[in-house]
Amino acid sequence: SDPNVAFSVVPISCESMSGESYQSGESSQDELQLLKMLCQTIQSTTQTETANTGLNALRVVLEGAGHSLAGENLVIVVETLSVLSGGDYFHNGSDNNIDRSTKAWANASAIAFQNLKLIVDDFLEPQSADDELRLKSFSAREAILDCCVSFGKSQHDINTSLTSIGMLWSLADQDSTPGTLDLVLSKLAYLALDNRAEVRNCSVNTLFSCVVGLGDQFSNDQWEKCLNKTILFGIMKHMSSAMNGTNDDSLKQNESNESQRYKVSVHHSRDSASKQWSTTLVLALRGLERVLRLFFCRLLRKSIEVSQHSNQHRE
Repeated sequence: SDPNVAFSVVPISCESMSGESYQSGESSQDELQLLKMLCQTIQSTTQTETANTGLNALRVVLEGAGHSLAGENLVIVVETLSVLSGGDYFHNGSDNNIDRSTKAWANASAIAFQNLKLIVDDFLEPQSADDELRLKSFSAREAILDCCVSFGKSQHDINTSLTSIGMLWSLADQDSTPGTLDLVLSKLAYLALDNRAEVRNCSVNTLFSCVVGLGDQFSNDQWEKCLNKTILFGIMKHMSSAMNGTNDDSLKQNESNESQRYKVSVHHSRDSASKQWSTTLVLALRGLERVLRLFFCRLLRKSIEVSQHSNQHRE
C-alpha cells in the first residue's frame, strides 16, 4: 500500500485497540500488527497530513492503552516519535532521508512531542509493579532517553528542546540506577554542545544539577567517568575548542541555517559565537564549582584510597 495516502480509517481502528481487551493485555496479534503498520506509515510518509493523521491515531492508543505497551511494541512507538522530532540525532535507516526540520513538519513534531509526554508520564508514575518493571526495561528506557535527545535537537521550537532536557532529569531522578544515570549524563553532555546557546546552557545547568542531586549515589567508577570523561575532557574540552575556533561569522551562519520561528534577543555584548560559547563555559565552571564544594572531601578521600590501593599492588 502507498504510505503517502491519508488513512482516515486508522484512527477508528486504533480506537478498538484502547478497549478493554487491549487494556487487559489480551490484545490480538492483529491489533499489534496494526500498531506496527501505523508506526511504519508515520515513519515512511513524505506527506505531513498523513503523518499528522497517524500521530493523532497513535495518541488515541496511548491515551487509552499506552500503559499496556511493552517490549518491542513500546520501542517501535518511541522510535517513531523520534523520527518526527525534527532533529538530527535519531536515524534508523527508514526515514528515506526526509528533512523533517523544515517548517512544514512543525505541527507533526508538536503532535509527536505530546505523544512522548504521555509515554514519559507513564514511565514517571507506573500504576503497578508490573508497569514499573516493564518501563524500566533497558530497551524501553534507552529508546525513551534517545527520543528526549531527538526532541532536544529539534529545530522547530526552542521550548520543546528545553522541555525535553527537563524530561531527562526527571527520568534520571525517577530511576537513578547506574545504567540510567550514565545514559542521562551522556545525553546531557551531548546536548551541552548544541549550536544553540539556549539549549546548551540549559543542558549544562541540568547536567550539573543531576550530579549535585544524585552524586551521593555515584560509585567511584561513576565519579571518575563523570569528572574525567564527561565534564573535564568531555564538554569543557569541546567548549574551549569551540570558543577559540569560532567567530562572529559562524554565529551569523548558524542563525541563517536555524528556523526563523523563534528569535531570542541577545545583548550586543554577547552577539558573537565565541562570546556565547564563553558564557556556556562559565556556566560549566560554576557547575563544577558546585560539585567540588559539595563532594570535595568525599572525592579526596576516595582518591587517597585508590592511590593507596594502587601502591599496595605495586609493592
